[in-house]
Amino acid sequence: MGMKNRGRARAWLAALLALCMAAALGFSACTEEAEAPPAEEGPQAVEPAAPEEPEEAPPAADSIYQDYLDAVDTGWAYGLAMEIIDSDEYWDNRLGDRQSGSDAEHRTAEKIESIMGEIGLEDVTKDAVRVDRIQAGNSGIILEGDDREIMLHAYQTRWTQPGGLKADVVDVGEGTLEDYEGLDVKGKIVLFDIDQRANWWIGTPVIQAREMGAAAVLANSNAGFSEIETNAFNANDFCGPADLPTASITPEDAAYVRNMMVDGVINATLTIENEYSQDGESYNVWGTIKGKDSSEAIMFGAHYDAYYRSFQDDTIAWTGVLAIAKAMVDSGRQPERDMVFCLHGAEEWGESDTAYDWAIGSYRQIFEARPEWQGKILSFINFELPAYEYGSYTYTQSAPESYAMLREYTESDVSPKPAGVYEEGILAEGYQTYTYSDDFSYYIAGVPSFINGFLIDVKSEEGDAWDFYRNYYHTNYDTENTYNEAVFDWQLKFYGVLGLYIDDTPALKLDFTDQAERLRDSLHEEFALSAGADTEAYLDAVDAYSEAAAGLAAKVADVNGRYEAAGTDDERYVIMAEGRALNAANLAIFRKTQDYLLGLSAEEPIVPHEWYQNNVTLISGAIALLEEGEVQAAADEIAWAINGAMEWYAMAFDEATYAHMVGIYSGEFGSQNWATGRVYEFADVEAATRGLIERYEDEGGDFSKEIKIYEDALAAQGALFAQALADEAAYIMELTEDMAAA
Repeated sequence: MGMKNRGRARAWLAALLALCMAAALGFSACTEEAEAPPAEEGPQAVEPAAPEEPEEAPPAADSIYQDYLDAVDTGWAYGLAMEIIDSDEYWDNRLGDRQSGSDAEHRTAEKIESIMGEIGLEDVTKDAVRVDRIQAGNSGIILEGDDREIMLHAYQTRWTQPGGLKADVVDVGEGTLEDYEGLDVKGKIVLFDIDQRANWWIGTPVIQAREMGAAAVLANSNAGFSEIETNAFNANDFCGPADLPTASITPEDAAYVRNMMVDGVINATLTIENEYSQDGESYNVWGTIKGKDSSEAIMFGAHYDAYYRSFQDDTIAWTGVLAIAKAMVDSGRQPERDMVFCLHGAEEWGESDTAYDWAIGSYRQIFEARPEWQGKILSFINFELPAYEYGSYTYTQSAPESYAMLREYTESDVSPKPAGVYEEGILAEGYQTYTYSDDFSYYIAGVPSFINGFLIDVKSEEGDAWDFYRNYYHTNYDTENTYNEAVFDWQLKFYGVLGLYIDDTPALKLDFTDQAERLRDSLHEEFALSAGADTEAYLDAVDAYSEAAAGLAAKVADVNGRYEAAGTDDERYVIMAEGRALNAANLAIFRKTQDYLLGLSAEEPIVPHEWYQNNVTLISGAIALLEEGEVQAAADEIAWAINGAMEWYAMAFDEATYAHMVGIYSGEFGSQNWATGRVYEFADVEAATRGLIERYEDEGGDFSKEIKIYEDALAAQGALFAQALADEAAYIMELTEDMAAA
């Protein structure tokens, strides 16, 4: 995903929170207006088609980029992608896995290392990083009285013993606590349906199955993902403990198993051939085009681990990165700075029993293998699923500090424009980068990062993921039949020229004024005041920050303007050195900004105080409804969303499962990786949440017990909200002083 979407599109949660935060204290908007996203029409299979010749794209106006544009070769990248996909050497099993630390991942790293040398990159290096290793073999199940092996796809969990696990398969519906009522599943294989988009991620019902004593799990992704066909497999990162063998079964085969059952049970032999260990090693492979000065660099990247011999995610992306490198080498132009091309392993998954188990390869690359890249890399341009036309428009996601530069570049004559695709063009507005791809690891390390708009339909009312994710993402239908050469050609040209465009100025065009807008827009004054927060101090700090940001942006513009107007190489040399000094200061401020002001609600980027603000908003709404005896509205519209929707788990699963879910977010079992320091204190409302479900039919009753729990939590979260806002005001003033001194 990767991500990719990661599949965890929480647009419905974001919409609910937005409604709640915009509402008055009566919370009428939350109780009356929040609705589930409308049902979509069923997907249609795509007929295989040979790639069409793209229309000739208009060239960039600035001829300094023309040699690069002329050298871009989509055919070379496509041919390499198909070589990888068609060769069994680069996959570990019949379904086509190349996962964290596996033999196939290692062989692919060696192939990448070889290709980088062949196309002319220098200093080609294969950095080892620590990961959990999953060597996925062939998995399947044979039902008693049937000689057909039903093929399965194993998750990142332990294996079955030699000869397989012989046990009853029991149908447990959706695998919630209620679904187990009256069932004895101890030592048995449970089969459940799962919609990982609308309900919960795979690890949660698996933890519940473990608590019920099950011996293994079959998960049928019947909605949300892999909707393209009923024989489509689906796999995602696990986000749970590895000790219960778990496999994905297609909807078609799940129906077959259920048809063979008698009273919801059938005996079977399950075989999962995984090899799992926590002492694995993945490789990040990189090479360089040497610039005139190597004290700074611009980086391009993608990931090469994959499921199901996947084409879009991310095979054509990493071969595309190599095509960009090849085109830059073939153009013969030496860049001002080093151009680094890094292909990451362990993006899809890399560690067990943590809520933050993806992008492990990139996280460990920038923080452990190559920490010296921090403060050196001016920009990281990352690619995910770059050869598919998701909609009638496209865009780029980045940190807010890069919005202004992206607007300038996108609207300029320099940037290549799409031809024959994206009829509505390129959106120039800024869009916050998400956690679903490798660029986030670099972002938090202080590297301004970019990702092609592969994930969210930003024009949709719910901000949902593109339909690609319901149909093809992480399925055996992610094949070359989804290839759009015109899209791919434009992506390689647009983002390749973006790297050259950044390289052509001495001062990196970071502008912190859009960050100031993010900070200002994040505050809901009404709820902050109700929590006793000093909103005036916060907003005054943001105003001062914004003013300093404008001054710093003017310094950047001045350096770049003088460089462009310089008449001699000696003048340009002096100004380039001036730009490097300004870049060092700017990148240090950028890094501190993320350290101080970039938090997470689950995997959604937020300003840290928003965690407490959202909880204060939602808890206040739940209290207001319960005071009117409206228990169903409180449960259905508000209470489930508290704690970043963690209370949704409390409504569906038992106390032990809920506690384990809290633990994987808090880092109790595994590490928090790139989420470290960005996860905040949960509101203690589990007892009230469960009370609402137990008393769901008691409309108009006395809910004083639940109200008291919410009131105590509201006081605690309100105090944390006020403190977070005060801390942020101090941080913002510190950053303001840094900008003034730069």
